[in-house]
Amino acid sequence: MTVSPPDVILTIDTGTSQSKVFWKCWSQGNTELLLMGSEFLEISPHDLIDTGLAGGRPENDAFIELANGKVYVLGMKAQQMRGKPPTGLSKYEFAAYKALAIIGAIAETANLPEQFTIALAALLPYKEYQDRKAFHDLLSQNLVSFNFRGRRYSISPLVLDVKPEGAGLAQSRRNDAPQSFNHRNILVTMIGQRDASLLPFKQGTPQSGHGTRLGFEQLIEEIANRASLNLDTKDWGRLTEYIFQAQQNPILLERIARMVVTEAEIGRKVEQLQDAIAQSCSRYCRDLFDWIKSSLGQDLYEFDEVILSGGTSLYLKAQLEDFFAQYALELSWALDLQDQIYRSLTTPIDPVLACRVSDAFGIFKLLGGKVSRLEGVTNASWSVTISR
Repeated sequence: MTVSPPDVILTIDTGTSQSKVFWKCWSQGNTELLLMGSEFLEISPHDLIDTGLAGGRPENDAFIELANGKVYVLGMKAQQMRGKPPTGLSKYEFAAYKALAIIGAIAETANLPEQFTIALAALLPYKEYQDRKAFHDLLSQNLVSFNFRGRRYSISPLVLDVKPEGAGLAQSRRNDAPQSFNHRNILVTMIGQRDASLLPFKQGTPQSGHGTRLGFEQLIEEIANRASLNLDTKDWGRLTEYIFQAQQNPILLERIARMVVTEAEIGRKVEQLQDAIAQSCSRYCRDLFDWIKSSLGQDLYEFDEVILSGGTSLYLKAQLEDFFAQYALELSWALDLQDQIYRSLTTPIDPVLACRVSDAFGIFKLLGGKVSRLEGVTNASWSVTISR
């Protein structure tokens, strides 16, 4: 029996800060990285405004219409609209509809027909991973018929995998050094925008994971409260970026201050922000480390290595390294995987983004290998280490 290869393979990490996607056309083309903003609104079809202007990337002007008539706008386009956040949707539903928009954006970018096939792997935070079947079924159901930017698509998934956050890091570590992985106790720790996840492995065998809503989002809320920041929706979206970048570029604290006070009060507000950040980080780390200790218990003393990833992990790099040093753990930031990302993409990305997308890239590598092993599928052009 011959199995035809998919037209497109892609891996989606539908993170809270933004969706991170690796994709390529199977038969040709380079590995691509697509990013889509986190904004998500439900609107009436009458609210779609035709500006009369063309241009821009489809992921920045994304809207979908489901078979039931519901219309959602996503990412940059949602920032310009007056719709409302959907009520009553579960997190896995948000993730499934974001996946539809991402697939539509890829279809337009690659100039694909209205019917094509895909191999897809999606990453969900460990807490949401418990709803993986519901996510799988909802996405499969809507792939049959949906509209992206007014064009109807009907897409057949030849592979549709759902993995927990951290799986890409763990499986890449296993593939790169199987003997080491199978003889060590390894903890994969992902701390992102909204969630923290722990995936433990004992001598190569996965153990029960742990997840909690304790990401950068909670830290930002604490800082905003302590610094008395009364921000509108647009400025609130900037706050996360400015706080993260201010660690390396403190002048950004002045930008935050200008959002809320007059020029004469900027100095005082910057001092208040500095104090709020220090106190909020201290409290956040205490909560995070208490959760790690309570989740793992005595197992924490039995690990040999911890693999760290996620934007929040980078922001708290020094604190995390100090914490795990108490347990004499070897620390890894998956730098080998990040090097592979640099070699695979034709356009450079900064190290912070490379760290944030490394988990998705690990799953992308595995998905490519899985498709290659399908009976009858051979593709000499497949490579995830394409030279620049």
